[in-house]
Amino acid sequence: MKYIKYFVAVLLLILSLGSCQNTNDEVEQENIYKPNENPNATPWITEVLDFSPAPGQFLNKVDNDQDTKDYIVGDTYTFLSLGTFGGSVSFKFDHSIMNQEGNDLAIYGNPFEGSSEPGIVMVCQDLNGNGYPDDNEPWYQLKGSEYYKNETKHHVSVTYYRPSATEDQHLIKYKKVYAGNTEEGILDFTPVIPWHPQPMFPSFYQENEITFTGTLLESNVIVDDGIYYNKAYDWGYADNKGYEQEGKLRAADLFDISNAVDDNGKSVDLIAIDFVKVYTATIDINGRIGERSTEVFKAADLSLLDK
Repeated sequence: MKYIKYFVAVLLLILSLGSCQNTNDEVEQENIYKPNENPNATPWITEVLDFSPAPGQFLNKVDNDQDTKDYIVGDTYTFLSLGTFGGSVSFKFDHSIMNQEGNDLAIYGNPFEGSSEPGIVMVCQDLNGNGYPDDNEPWYQLKGSEYYKNETKHHVSVTYYRPSATEDQHLIKYKKVYAGNTEEGILDFTPVIPWHPQPMFPSFYQENEITFTGTLLESNVIVDDGIYYNKAYDWGYADNKGYEQEGKLRAADLFDISNAVDDNGKSVDLIAIDFVKVYTATIDINGRIGERSTEVFKAADLSLLDK
């Protein structure tokens, strides 16, 4: 009997220590991330961290398109065009955007009814407080209406190839890899030559091929009597349905940080975020109107817009 009592006592001690360890771990996890609070914060983007466009008709208009990345800093109406699927821009504010009740973030584009160019929105926390997203700081997708649909493809990789000097600069070869299957094709930009005669592959890349990985939305483009209509998705994408907003939010799509999911689609509870990334979610080429490219004009912390 005394051995049984001894065994029970040891077991209780082990369980107690384990419980204390778990509690300490939880406290440490809570203390890892501290939001950046700024009493003089502005609602608008204060720094563009990266501009990595995919091929598109609005690129190569200046000597170095990366010089244009600051176009969307502040309360501006100059835009960045991200090109076709995967092209992205990432930016930050001068404070952390808190996850409050309802929508937290506004991203402005130029959609109108029948012309939506959806961009997926990603968010990231500055866990080490150095002001930049590092490799060990994960990005989370803010899921939209299409996220769980069977037609939506996650973890798609698309590689675009620069045409050689003797090849047509408006024909961009690409390779798409999804679920172990590879598909090759050509994006035909030749219909836009009268308006955009410059090369479609971004000139500032030193590499002759660029690869993007992300979530690819099923095309919902319809063609009626030769006219292309880029239909809007229900909710949750940049440059998508902002034409439905009014006043200060005109042209803005709204986002709730509570919609964050990890790489496996599991919901993530974020108290705040520090970095935002937007990338083009489709790979449509629509005749004379060119690629379905997400445009970003500016972005704002909704909690500060009325202050």
